[in-house]
Amino acid sequence: MPAREARRCLDRAVAACLESQRPNGSWATPARPRILENALAALALAKAECGSPHHDRVRAWLRQAEPQRHDTFTAAADAWLRALALDVTNPPPLPVFPRDSAAYQRRLLLLRTLGVAAGAPGCSPYELLDHATKALGHAGGTSLTGWHRAQFLSAAIIAGHAVGLPVDEGLVAALAAEQAPDGSYHAMPLVTAMACLALTRVAPGRAATQRCTARLLADQHADGTWRFTTFDVWDTGLMVRCLRGHSAFDALARPGALDFLADSQSPQGGWGSVSSAIAGSGLDCDADTTGNTLLALAGTEQGRRAWPAVAVYARETQDARGLWTTWRSSRDTVAQDTVAHMVGGMRAHGCDEVDVRRAAHWLHQQHRGAGRWTADWYVFPGYPAAEIAPVVGWSTAAARSEARTLAATQNRDGGWPAYPGASSSSPAATALAATVLVRSRTSTPQALARAARFLVETQRNDGTWDEPDPFMSGPRPFLTDVLAQAHALTCRGLMDLMRHPAVARS
Repeated sequence: MPAREARRCLDRAVAACLESQRPNGSWATPARPRILENALAALALAKAECGSPHHDRVRAWLRQAEPQRHDTFTAAADAWLRALALDVTNPPPLPVFPRDSAAYQRRLLLLRTLGVAAGAPGCSPYELLDHATKALGHAGGTSLTGWHRAQFLSAAIIAGHAVGLPVDEGLVAALAAEQAPDGSYHAMPLVTAMACLALTRVAPGRAATQRCTARLLADQHADGTWRFTTFDVWDTGLMVRCLRGHSAFDALARPGALDFLADSQSPQGGWGSVSSAIAGSGLDCDADTTGNTLLALAGTEQGRRAWPAVAVYARETQDARGLWTTWRSSRDTVAQDTVAHMVGGMRAHGCDEVDVRRAAHWLHQQHRGAGRWTADWYVFPGYPAAEIAPVVGWSTAAARSEARTLAATQNRDGGWPAYPGASSSSPAATALAATVLVRSRTSTPQALARAARFLVETQRNDGTWDEPDPFMSGPRPFLTDVLAQAHALTCRGLMDLMRHPAVARS
């Protein structure tokens, strides 16, 4: 494939990035709509008696929406949610779901809360009340993330109302305390709709209820839908990491992006994926966004200024094994991609104040024990290796093993699927696989040329790519997608391909 075609493709992609950058230097792209938020918002509006045109528009969208198909739990949950939202007067019974996954159990709490609110068969308000009360009882729920606490509070209020208990003003006050100044709950329409369901039952007419309902209505898009939250800090850090090195991006986009990231640092020392400009009060720091941002700020004056507070955050959030969970929550588990971002980010700043050796060794051990790496936030097959191999070494046996596995799964069109079993090739998944194959030096020139050809031929006229399937977990096991994130990863893979002789000399 001629190198000039790949160069034109990359230049068009960078031009699209420049066009979409906001005046404050950030990127903030809404996710595409899915059933989860929209069914919940439709139910909340119906129960709050907020009818046309808001309710009619979302119901029209839900009638044509397709359930996600990447696993049986999500497909069944989506089908039930859609049916529930479209006929609140005759709610369908909750399906029987497997109980062998902690992530599925957490999502079952959400589904049961909606089922109790709608009066669906198979949803016991007593069981829901017991579950939510126990979760909130541990140190008053302080070990939960704010959005989980808001969901448990909403569940307890809805369940208590369903069994006829007197209004628990302590729960109502605690839920109101979670509300941001803009009326939302942790910048998530999903959580805002749950809070709306609870507050309109037990506190109609109160200021918190009115703000919550108004925020939910204001967040509806022109097509009648609601979207997963917008990740301006994460999107911006990923853009800088992936496109750094392209001359136009470095000259025109990177300076403002670096300033935005520096200005978004939390008083806690790290970064949350959503800035206070979007969320009113922002989201709590998380280790994954902090590590991603450190990698973006590496070698910059903004990074040097941010470092002392980050070092404090890193030490305070590191556990006894030398690892980090994404959030400071008793419900969270260690994610390999999060650990890799923290280790890589601190190494990039010449860290000698935080011990990262045990964490790097742990990443080695994870591959040795399971024969593969995993990631919590993107389902792309190449993402774990693309993010973890820079920490353990591209020439290691683990990295080369990951590359060989990827090389064996290339589709006939030259691409890779977003996840095993997906019907079509994904540009971002293809670019991530290319990054792993090029940097590990484990591929044939023909395979890389075919990957480059796929990316060139699937680019749209505006310089972007379309992703055929959702790809980011949130909340797991539901998937969402933010095309700016996929675009950044695709650009990085294309830049890596252009450095390889199979493309560069063609």
